[in-house]
Amino acid sequence: MIAIISAMNIENEAILALCHDVKEKTIGNKKFYEAVLGDEKVICCLSGCGKVNATISTTLLLEHFPVDAILNIGTAGGLKEDENVLDCVISTSVVEHDFDTSALDGEAGKGAFFEADPLLVNTAKTVAEEMKIAYHVGLIASGDQFISHDEQISKILNDFPESLCSEMEAGGIAHCAAHYGVPFVVIRSLSDIAVKEGNEMDFEEYAKKASERSAQFCEKCVARYVKK
Repeated sequence: MIAIISAMNIENEAILALCHDVKEKTIGNKKFYEAVLGDEKVICCLSGCGKVNATISTTLLLEHFPVDAILNIGTAGGLKEDENVLDCVISTSVVEHDFDTSALDGEAGKGAFFEADPLLVNTAKTVAEEMKIAYHVGLIASGDQFISHDEQISKILNDFPESLCSEMEAGGIAHCAAHYGVPFVVIRSLSDIAVKEGNEMDFEEYAKKASERSAQFCEKCVARYVKK
């Protein structure tokens, strides 16, 4: 069974709208939805905001359901000038950019890294190409901070210059998936590009477009991954 973890309720609802045989189950005040997407069984849930909430959701998910792989979808802020709003970022790895034990461990103590599953990464790339979605593949920076100030952006890019985007949940999900030995990939739609001007979109308009597209993306990813 593939788990689909969404960052926003609108994303979760868009996926469930494509599903049938939906069964809701509440565990530890978190709601999980067993369903059939296309021809495949999936389990859907919300991550909650921030790495700790995301870790709680992922732990409950992996402890109570037979999960073979995790797709994590959501929104991020872009960190590269060649990116545009509604572009897709596919993780090869995730770094917790606010994890820092450098006072004890030196530079090696900056960041906690987790590698995405190559098969899931390639599946996501194939689907993005099929759907004609502009995409970028690489490092996603994750931390318990909404990144909006120049000094925050500069710190991330100074510490982890390969970062393509920043967001708040992937680190917890990736950390938890690695602990349980479950393959994962993080897929983020870009709502803004921090290093460019004139790239804004009304968030409600963005969220509707991104959520509907993400749901279709997930359906295609699940079908392709299961067949491989």
